[in-house]
Amino acid sequence: MPRGREQLLRRLHLRLTAIWTLAWLLCVAALCTVAIVTHARLTQLDLASNLRLRATAVYGLTWFDSAGKFHDTLLRKEPGLLDGDADIWVIGLGPPPSVLLRPQRPRFDLAEPFSLAETVVRGGRDLAQEGRDRHGRAYRLQAKPTYDDQDRPIATILVLADSSARDASQAAFVRWTLLIAAGFAAFGIVIGHVLSRRSLRPAIASFEQQERFIAAAAHEMRTPVARLQALCESAHDGQQTPAQVLARVERVVGQTAGLVDKLLLLARLDAAASPVNKEPVRLDLLVEAVLPDDHEIVFHASQSVVDADVRLIQTAVRNLIENALVHAARQAGGEPVAVTVSANKVTVEDRGPGFPEALLKRIHEPFVAGPGSPGTGLGLSIVQHIAQLHGGQLRLENREGGGARVELIL
Repeated sequence: MPRGREQLLRRLHLRLTAIWTLAWLLCVAALCTVAIVTHARLTQLDLASNLRLRATAVYGLTWFDSAGKFHDTLLRKEPGLLDGDADIWVIGLGPPPSVLLRPQRPRFDLAEPFSLAETVVRGGRDLAQEGRDRHGRAYRLQAKPTYDDQDRPIATILVLADSSARDASQAAFVRWTLLIAAGFAAFGIVIGHVLSRRSLRPAIASFEQQERFIAAAAHEMRTPVARLQALCESAHDGQQTPAQVLARVERVVGQTAGLVDKLLLLARLDAAASPVNKEPVRLDLLVEAVLPDDHEIVFHASQSVVDADVRLIQTAVRNLIENALVHAARQAGGEPVAVTVSANKVTVEDRGPGFPEALLKRIHEPFVAGPGSPGTGLGLSIVQHIAQLHGGQLRLENREGGGARVELIL
């Protein structure tokens, strides 16, 4: 491959890999962000919901009588409520302010619990906040006012829980998420590198095929050009009459025009630039219409209707028949070429030399012809492309007793 093209493909590969990597990393980062934020929000809501539930339970299981005495008998009978992983306080408004309920072993040492309780009672609504106690321990607080028998605010329920467990859970989730995201990112980058390289294979194959096509076409065109030059020289030397030279030039030009037409058709088919206009057609009548009148052809056909491009199928059948006639003519006294149409298949048989075994698998390729073949090796390649455009295939095989059999299946 030329160095300039190799550098172009390498830059394109790097660009595709970079684009894929950026898009992949953005997606992974977005998913990680959503997962981390969602987990943090759910963890926070879970802790806050748990504290509100405990404060509401204390509110429902305690009461004040008409004398203002606090009763917590039912609360103490509730298993696990006071002995859980939270500090529960009930602070009376006073005067003077007093602690009506306290945990046996407080986990947190609030700086101003009475001032906080008074603020909640005077505000008349629940309070939720986070902070640190006198020893620097982080806590989450849920405060709720409670009322006496005349529905007057008289005390505050304080429920405190350790928020460090929530933070540790969030930190562990973040670490695992980032670790998994890094694995996904690395996996995606490797996949992107492989996919971008594989996506360039058709382009590389197209470049290589184009180079082979141009080189082979130039080689094939060199022969008629050399013949024309030789004819011009012979005309100048007076070795032949102008009429003889002109007749030979005419033959060479005709052969060259046919070669150019085949090259153009093959290029259009190879680039898929030639549209396939399929329509229901009688395959037997279509093949019969292209049989040459100046050669003996044994024709067998049964009625067959297929969806096909008439122009392309005629070109393919004509190429097969011409190819068979050329090779059959090399065997003197041989059987005539036989053409058979059945269902969606056209079969052309001859008694020529057949296909060389060494080239039988490559005979579909352009400019591949057997030794001594007068053709350019384009005909079967064109037929192969036409068959593929119709969802079919071209089968080649040698016949028993000599000769070749070609099947165009649509």
